[in-house]
Amino acid sequence: MVSYDSFVREAAEGYARLPEERSELYKRHHIPISGIPNMDIKPNEDSDSLKGFLETNKDLGMKFDLIMGSTSHIINNSAIKVKGPEEAEEEITHLMHKNGEDKYSSFINAHSRRYVMIDVPKGKNEELGILFLNSGSPLLSHILISAGDNTNTRIVELFASEGRGSAVGTIHEIRMGDYSNLELDAIHNENSNTRLLSFCKNRTGSDTKLKFSTFYNGSAQTRVRNVMCANGQGSEISINEIVMGSSSQKFDIATEILNLGRESNASLDTKAAVADTSRCIMKGFARVLKGASKSRSYIHERGIILDKGARIDGLPDMSVDENEVKATHSSATSPIDPETVFYLMSRGIGGSGVRKLIVSGFLGDSLSKMHSSKARELAMSLVDHKLETKEFGSMPRPDGTNAWIFGGETQKDMFMGHYKYR
Repeated sequence: MVSYDSFVREAAEGYARLPEERSELYKRHHIPISGIPNMDIKPNEDSDSLKGFLETNKDLGMKFDLIMGSTSHIINNSAIKVKGPEEAEEEITHLMHKNGEDKYSSFINAHSRRYVMIDVPKGKNEELGILFLNSGSPLLSHILISAGDNTNTRIVELFASEGRGSAVGTIHEIRMGDYSNLELDAIHNENSNTRLLSFCKNRTGSDTKLKFSTFYNGSAQTRVRNVMCANGQGSEISINEIVMGSSSQKFDIATEILNLGRESNASLDTKAAVADTSRCIMKGFARVLKGASKSRSYIHERGIILDKGARIDGLPDMSVDENEVKATHSSATSPIDPETVFYLMSRGIGGSGVRKLIVSGFLGDSLSKMHSSKARELAMSLVDHKLETKEFGSMPRPDGTNAWIFGGETQKDMFMGHYKYR
């Protein structure tokens, strides 16, 4: 068993030593991270902030089974446990994300002090909601999900931030037993002072289904490195990524999908809409390994550019080591069609309305893959708000019809008093 002290020491050394990008394929195609905070600064306590959030929203039909702050947390479900360093040595020993693999996963390993354990026992079903609220200090967490045989698990995660010059870093590790199903929806709406570092790896059993949908809307810089595997025979993984960029936001999204099991299916669908001077790099890489016969794998990257200063780089790639498979990859990016704009405006739709209509139609299919209707509605309201104002990071509130609206309050008042999730 690895001691926690040696694990942290190796992680810190890896962070100091490793380059921004180790992959030979992407060394010329990545966005350097700026503004990572000094972790030697003692973080602020936020327990009162979390308790206040829970108290304020207790009668609003919310379902947050875990609220994670930068230094505190509140648990409302027996399927969830949070372990500190002194309790997590067994988990550290079996982590999929090893020190020395990546500069920023090593950064999270070195500084994370909490391990979120989600355990769904054999034959059980769970629906969970998790709020990650970065209250100014860096919020760095490991989320370890274990779903036993014949389980059905649905998880919604919401990421938000307050304060200045901070970071949100998450490492997801998902282990699924045979005949299990897991759907995970994540919405990222951190503010412009935040850097997002996100990692995910998984292992699946036979005849499992994993659906992972992520909406990236917030943070000044987003760096994602996922390695998603269809391990068992007949297993299926479906990765759905949606990016909405404005201002000078930067998104560096690299997801690798692997077919390891016979008759397995792996798919990656990435869509990005960027405005102003924002930029997105979509780096989807599919691998079909020897032994994964009769498998299917595909990568589908699509981008739409809303302004001349925006930029999208689509870099799909594929490696196939088995003959009897179906595998495709594609990428396409284009600006808004001026003839479409002219046609819609000639029918009385204003300029901002045209952009909303086009982007909503473009992202709508991907957003519809989220299992949670509330997650879909919230994501669409954030898209509309960004197209109207170019702003991100503030949270909407439901009106009397449960539609999400902005306006009136400060960001803190809006988020702490009016967000509703059911």
